Amino acid sequence: MSTGPSKRPPPDASRPTYPRKRAAQACGTCRRRRVKCDNEQPSCTSCSKLGVQCVYQEGDKSSFDPASLAILQRLDELESLVRVAIPETTTPQDVDHSSSGKTFRPQEGFSQRDSLSSQEPFINVEAVLEWPILRSFVDTQPLSLANILQAGSAETDVGWNRLLQAPDFDEDATSQLLQNFIDNFHIYNPVIELTHLQEDIRTSLYNGLGWDAPACISLLVFALGTIDCDHDDSVTTSMMSRNSKQFQQAESFFVAAQRRMGQLLCRSGPVEAQIFFLSGVYLMTTMRPFEAWRMFLQALACCQGFVSSSGVTQDKASELHDSIYWTAFKSELELRLEMSITENSAWNLRYPQFFPSPPRGLQSEGEAGWYFYLAEIALRRLSNRILAHSTNVASREASLAEKVSSIVEFEQQAQSWVDSLPASLKLDQPIDHNTQSARLRFILSGHLIDCYEMIYWPLVVDAVHGRLHEDAEATRLARKGLEVNVQRIKDNEPGFRRRHHGTWLMLRSCTRSAFVLVAAGRA
Repeated sequence: MSTGPSKRPPPDASRPTYPRKRAAQACGTCRRRRVKCDNEQPSCTSCSKLGVQCVYQEGDKSSFDPASLAILQRLDELESLVRVAIPETTTPQDVDHSSSGKTFRPQEGFSQRDSLSSQEPFINVEAVLEWPILRSFVDTQPLSLANILQAGSAETDVGWNRLLQAPDFDEDATSQLLQNFIDNFHIYNPVIELTHLQEDIRTSLYNGLGWDAPACISLLVFALGTIDCDHDDSVTTSMMSRNSKQFQQAESFFVAAQRRMGQLLCRSGPVEAQIFFLSGVYLMTTMRPFEAWRMFLQALACCQGFVSSSGVTQDKASELHDSIYWTAFKSELELRLEMSITENSAWNLRYPQFFPSPPRGLQSEGEAGWYFYLAEIALRRLSNRILAHSTNVASREASLAEKVSSIVEFEQQAQSWVDSLPASLKLDQPIDHNTQSARLRFILSGHLIDCYEMIYWPLVVDAVHGRLHEDAEATRLARKGLEVNVQRIKDNEPGFRRRHHGTWLMLRSCTRSAFVLVAAGRA
């Protein structure tokens, strides 16, 4: 009896044979990390744990055997049939109970396996400039906003060595800087307990600046309080503004704060999240959006360590945690979408179901600020649903009738949001920028314009590309979309020379509206 290994029987000659194929390739992240990929769809286990997008390289079907090609073809046919039979999928949590009692609900959550069509999922300047009718405005090379912003950030590093020392300050100066911070920044993003902040500043004032987190927060508050947010007619260029004494002083505070951030990178708490968020606000105010996005992202990462998945706020600490999380979330999302940082950002619009709770013992003078904060979050949630639905509509090449139906429903939801605003924030009141409530109403009005732009965007794109086919209702709604772009430029013109957290995004949106109107005029 032979003790050697048994030989396999010869293959049956009557059975067809195919060349062996390699196993499925690892995703891009696992290949770069040189780790084993389990090829799970739509995201492998490794990418899910890291919280990053999982991208598989498209395989070359030309070398597949005939049986595999036949299977792929039948799968494509089945997928097409399913999409026709079930064009949209909703889940119970996607239903907005605040709107009217209609059964139609444009979806918020849809399958990540739906592929995007050639229509741009992003509503930004670069996407608009890719329209064929505007190709004469740009070179043949694709636009890369990230490259432009990174090149600009390298220029701002020049001369920072002479800013390493924070300037001296006294009690009167710090009191004014703190008040400037409260009036111009804290009111819109209440992520810091002012009582604790005042204690930290007082400690830094009498004991000297340390190298801990409270000193870092104090320096960031001083940096933001130093910036002149009001327009100055004598300053005509950005370079003149950067050479001003105020800007140099603000940079000194910010650089001093940066030197204290290194030890915070490995921590995950509310103080660290506050520090990175305020850093992002400063960078946005000084027109450095790419660097600001990284700070907001770091703040959001810190939040993951203390936000409760249950969504129930039990104490004052939880209320503050929720506020920090929401503020970092919406700030990071706005920049991510504007800068097209990931190819499929429109799929990543999920948000927690809870709202941050107002602080206990809220005084009447702080009610308007908190109502504004909650109203802004509610409108952001509606905008996310609209953007996700519009992207899905573009991927499926939906009919004009479906687009019109969705737009009418979203118009009603937007109007429901307007009707729910408290009396102090009603948008039909006269604009007086000298009052706090008026400034809050102005910002909410701008966000509502952004929301309406998303609502009408599919039909505006169709109008520019000549795809309305003389449909009267679609043409009427597309015209309303163009009127929204006109209104945005008109309403925001007084703020073109103001510096704040949203200045860069406002200038970008107005530029986008201008190009949309040019394209419509050429169509």
